[in-house]
Amino acid sequence: MSKNDNVDKIKSYIDDILGTKSSLRDKLSSKKSKEKELFCEILQNLQFVNSRTMGMKHDFKINMMDYDDPFYIALENMFKLHYTQEQRNVINWWLYDKFLPTGETLVLTDKETEEIIPSETPEDVWGLIQEHEKKNTK
Repeated sequence: MSKNDNVDKIKSYIDDILGTKSSLRDKLSSKKSKEKELFCEILQNLQFVNSRTMGMKHDFKINMMDYDDPFYIALENMFKLHYTQEQRNVINWWLYDKFLPTGETLVLTDKETEEIIPSETPEDVWGLIQEHEKKNTK
């Protein structure tokens, strides 16, 4: 049974319950899901630019850091407007420290349980900074 068949079946059940014709549509994106999508895109792009800068320095002995610094400062200041110091620490760790030039990656571990905390993707980082936000609003 295809997804459309399932949707049609659900729609007919709703029509029967309500006793009238109804229509279904995809869920509208919430502000939080749009924010998450934008955040993840920003982190992916920052990671790419940082890798490119480091590659230029390593492979071609061209130091683009002085050129890129004003852009990074502007972005960091924008992060200051929206995120706490603790959240920015997680973001900066992921961007600049997690992925080592050797190809190895650092991991986060829970101090109490010693379990590895997922931090591989921008989505994982988003989840971590949302946890920090919940802690700070309690």
